[in-house]
Amino acid sequence: MKNIYVVLSSTPTRMGKLIRIFTRSFYNHSSISLTENLNEMYSFARYRASNPLVGGFVKEFPERFTLGKQQDVCIQVFKIPVTEEQYDTIKLFIYKIKDDKEENIYNSIAAIGVLLGCKFDTYKAYTCSDFVARTLVEGNILWDTCISKNVIPDDIYMLLQRYVSYRGCLKAYEPITGVDFDTEDFFVKAGIINEMVYTFNHFYRLIKRSIIYSFYIAEKLSKINKIFSA
Repeated sequence: MKNIYVVLSSTPTRMGKLIRIFTRSFYNHSSISLTENLNEMYSFARYRASNPLVGGFVKEFPERFTLGKQQDVCIQVFKIPVTEEQYDTIKLFIYKIKDDKEENIYNSIAAIGVLLGCKFDTYKAYTCSDFVARTLVEGNILWDTCISKNVIPDDIYMLLQRYVSYRGCLKAYEPITGVDFDTEDFFVKAGIINEMVYTFNHFYRLIKRSIIYSFYIAEKLSKINKIFSA
């Protein structure tokens, strides 16, 4: 038997606070880790600390949650026992997204939809909680019905609460002690003009993918209707 770990966090960022207010949740961010010490923790989030609007698939580290500030973060860790086969399936799914040449991006439209109570699915685009839930579905830990609506961290808590292994401050989570996390280019500032260009490009791709996805679903439904009406 092996374990995978789901981490819910209450980040002190402005975006995090806004999400908690609108969703009336204690936690605003979801991540999944292949290891207990969180050195293989993944999610969908901002690429750089300076721009909360542009994001995608990321490998996470503790400083991400506070944007490098000397603050602690409330987290909840779920330790989920899985078979070797489930573990390999989950790892393969994560790595497939990680290595995909067609970039998987953060679904900002779906994030807005969560605040408005609407669901927006988009081709190769996820929110943090969508990604975690979809990964758990791929590993046969959750059912497809669990992701039939907008997923927020509180939903994940309700589904996984029997697996809670830690609740408290991130700094006090012993397994991360002494772990050397790679911060990559998270704290590098690209400049206002570049960030504006990145933001425009991000939403352009997102809207384009949403339109293509809508036509794809419509075509699939049309074929199904023809089969049943024949």
